[in-house]
Amino acid sequence: MVRVLVVEDSPLMRRVLIKILQKSPFIKVVDYATNGQEAIEKVASLRPDVVTMDVEMPILNGLEALKTIMQTCPTPVVMISTLTQKGAEVTLKALSLGAVDFIPKPSNYSSELECIENEIIQKVLNAAKANVFVKKADSSIKQKAVSLSKRPLARPNAIFIGVSTGGPKTLGEIIPYIKSDIGVPIFIVQHMPPNFTRQLASTLSERSSLFIKEAEKGETVKPNTVYIAPGGKQMEITISGGRTVINIVDGPDDLIYKPSVDYVGFSLAQHYKDRLLAIMLTGMGNDGAKAFAFIKKLGGFIIAEDQTTAIIFGMPKAVIDQGIADLILPCTSIAGAINSIFL
Repeated sequence: MVRVLVVEDSPLMRRVLIKILQKSPFIKVVDYATNGQEAIEKVASLRPDVVTMDVEMPILNGLEALKTIMQTCPTPVVMISTLTQKGAEVTLKALSLGAVDFIPKPSNYSSELECIENEIIQKVLNAAKANVFVKKADSSIKQKAVSLSKRPLARPNAIFIGVSTGGPKTLGEIIPYIKSDIGVPIFIVQHMPPNFTRQLASTLSERSSLFIKEAEKGETVKPNTVYIAPGGKQMEITISGGRTVINIVDGPDDLIYKPSVDYVGFSLAQHYKDRLLAIMLTGMGNDGAKAFAFIKKLGGFIIAEDQTTAIIFGMPKAVIDQGIADLILPCTSIAGAINSIFL
């Protein structure tokens, strides 16, 4: 049974959220809090398995409460966020502070929330499995070259990263420590809705010397640039006039994830073949497992995040269980491994 503390100052939103969560036989709402200060106190006394946290609240807001909870009593937190640009900015901040996931907060609470009740329940159940005790990366360690037990046979021409739940925090512990003259493009698929991927690019840019952007249709792929697949779309690589060009499409309707690690991975594998370095990071489920198997079949090099640092071990585990990972590393060693490969 997953014990949940609901933190929300709106009585209507609180009622609807509690009602939805109580529909699951695997969830028990143990209490609620109406502001951040109350949330901190109740997390300490009740020790819930998961907290759902609103952002805008009186006395103490959700971000401040989250920061204190992660320092004093680490607990998986799912943020309740609006799908606006400002909402995306605040949510990315919360995820970098240690929140596991977020639930989009609709304008019409009751009816629109009920439309995504299965998603809400699943996100809370998933959050209960999160590893929130992951040690923060030490930048001084990360910037040193890592001694590798195995290396690619040939220098890769591109890097591909697949990531989902827990991604923004983990990417923040890897991307800023990749050397700025890495010499190849980096492609990232992070499961996120529109607006959020653009904000993720902006947030990572503040701390990195690489050029980081949300990928755009028709742009030429350049080295030392990080391309984040846009939320709600799929990213492909094509050749146009002898140039490697990014194409953005709506993609097939049967794919659960937009963007999808599998979809983008297959496209990159067909283009870069044995010259692709593919890295699987934290995330629930197995999106990317098929593409990574294909990358390996073509001779690509694969790194999977170790269970010790993965906030959610599902996606790396799906790669490791196939026996296709060349290296299994904690996230604190992945930037160093990348830099060593491109010495």
